[in-house]
Amino acid sequence: MQAPLSPPDFSRPISTLVWTSSKKVHDEITHMPYTLRLTRGELSKEEYVFYAMIMYRVYSALEKGLDAHPTNAVLAPTYRPALLHRANRLAEDIACLLDTTQDDWTSHPLYQSLLNSPPEGIRDYVAYLEKLAASKDSMNHSRLLAHAYVRYMGDLSGGQVVKVKTAKAFGLSDNGAGTSFYDFGVLHGSSGSEERASHSELLRIKAWYRQGMNEGVGNSRLLKEIMVQETETAFKYNIRCFEDAAAYKPAGALAPVKKSRRVQERSYAVPGIVAITTTLALAHFVLVVGGFGARSSGGKFGLHCIVPWARGVRGNP
Repeated sequence: MQAPLSPPDFSRPISTLVWTSSKKVHDEITHMPYTLRLTRGELSKEEYVFYAMIMYRVYSALEKGLDAHPTNAVLAPTYRPALLHRANRLAEDIACLLDTTQDDWTSHPLYQSLLNSPPEGIRDYVAYLEKLAASKDSMNHSRLLAHAYVRYMGDLSGGQVVKVKTAKAFGLSDNGAGTSFYDFGVLHGSSGSEERASHSELLRIKAWYRQGMNEGVGNSRLLKEIMVQETETAFKYNIRCFEDAAAYKPAGALAPVKKSRRVQERSYAVPGIVAITTTLALAHFVLVVGGFGARSSGGKFGLHCIVPWARGVRGNP
């Protein structure tokens, strides 16, 4: 029979308290069958994309809340969006894995299904995060720190294993395309850095984050009690999100997304320019050799006759 847990020692800093008090639920989430498959790189691409979409919903809600309250005394010491925010990186990864763009991937049927008929776990978690952010009580804004702690510390730790296994499983390049979710910059300056953090730098980021938590929460017994409770809540919501991801059954849903007209035009911009240049050069030759100048009495054969042809070569109507 397992011995009962000792009551928290609230004289200790909050970073220590949340680490020790959440050990049981942390172990629970790390030993879930789905989590083990994720960390071993055993998910199919469709399963992983669905997981990334769930995480995108979580981070979008969480980071909008953090962005809405950057001066909150509890949140401010760890508010470093350029360094920590993950939503945009997830969007880049999903677009890469779907072979589309950030403008178009949200129209994918798999994501639309997640938006329109979300599983209960992700639905409830997003609603809860949005409720905290929208509250008029600053204490509820402070609770977002616990959720950020659970997510970012996980990304800085076990997420690095997931990155390596996922890149290998899907044959991704080592430039981070498809796994940038797990990449962090460095602590230089106030806005992070484009330089990719090394293992030792990741450790420094974690130490900085813990120190920021300690600074934000301070010695307030009430705040410490709330953060310990809220960290437990965050882990339980994350467990539900993993259960949602585990329940998804691949159905061949990764059909390519039809790219927007703007993207299509970019895709043949260079060949189009070459074709138009050739067309106009030929048109100039016809006009000069044929004697059709701008003042020609037969001016009906002018550049206005060439334009439709040029459009046809370029592929435009």
